[in-house]
Amino acid sequence: MRKFQTVLAFALIAVGFVGLCSRRIAAQDAVEGEWRLKLDSGWGEGRFYLELRTENLRGHHTSGSTRDAADFTGLDLDAAAKGGPAHFTWKRDAGTFAFDGRFENGEGSGKFRFVPSQEYIAGMKALGYSGLSLDRLYAFAEFDVSRQFIKELADRGYNGLSTDQLVALRIHGATSEFIRDITAQLGGKPSVDQLVAMRIHGVSPEFVRQMKGLLGKVFTVDELVAFRIHGVNPEFVREVEASLGSKPTADQLVAMRIHGASPEFVKGMRAALGRALSVDELVAFRIHGVSPEFAAEMHRLVSPDLSGDTLVAFRIHGVSPEFVREMKESGYEHIPPEQLIAMRIHGVSAAFVREVRDRGYKNPSIDDLIQLRIHGLSRRASL
Repeated sequence: MRKFQTVLAFALIAVGFVGLCSRRIAAQDAVEGEWRLKLDSGWGEGRFYLELRTENLRGHHTSGSTRDAADFTGLDLDAAAKGGPAHFTWKRDAGTFAFDGRFENGEGSGKFRFVPSQEYIAGMKALGYSGLSLDRLYAFAEFDVSRQFIKELADRGYNGLSTDQLVALRIHGATSEFIRDITAQLGGKPSVDQLVAMRIHGVSPEFVRQMKGLLGKVFTVDELVAFRIHGVNPEFVREVEASLGSKPTADQLVAMRIHGASPEFVKGMRAALGRALSVDELVAFRIHGVSPEFAAEMHRLVSPDLSGDTLVAFRIHGVSPEFVREMKESGYEHIPPEQLIAMRIHGVSAAFVREVRDRGYKNPSIDDLIQLRIHGLSRRASL
């Protein structure tokens, strides 16, 4: 799996206003915009959905997320549900949002104004982040890139991060506690891009611990992310091990998930073939459509000793149960697997057999039929 050089850039699409503006902030600068707030019990007790819209930060920008009422001053959700004027504030380390508007029918809307904190600006300069633009300060406030967060990152060994990296870590919830716990499980320090990728795809410290315990090794971040992307979870691992009777590798687990080689499929194929199967065989079966039903029917019609490779070849070349039955009805009761495949490759069908016989050829063999398809029916050697 490729490394995660592009993950950070992808993640920051969600906050497209950050990063490029070079305008320096002055004491009187502020960001103004519109807000909408939706009250809904589905958000959870004391929570609501807040949407912020601005038009003076590199153009139009809208962002929204669920928030906790306890983080806001002057906001009473019970009172808001009844309707009326709205006046409340939201204080972050980077500055303060002031909201004015009105609540009606379970929703609120109005204007807001964000004013950066001069104390924060000075503190960030001391931490090595000087000359911050207004839009960057707005992003730091919205996603709570606090001075404490930056100090905690430094304590974990993440010094001198870019402002883009700080925002990405905050957006995706890569907290100091997450970094501590995931590092302990991995046995090494992941990069910022890897931290973001793990948060995006749900690689938790508990997930790492469970997979390590089940499979007996420490996996790379790439492998862990691939597990989560493709649905390789502890339950799947346990079921696969029970059905295979062995421990698959990380690549094999992912391949089984990608191609649908489920534990039920493994059990079905083992029952149909009467033997243990490798992961490579199982994946090949899924890729080419060799099902337990197909395998059982072909064993009954052709031979009880068909190999996995032969079953795959049958599927690739279209040797179906229907084809075998048609050839049996045409008088060819026992056709070796390799001849069945050759017949399909060269287009020998039951209809062709009838045509050959109609032309006067008596009792042509399988090899005769194949040669006639290759060279044409005009060839009438001693048949």
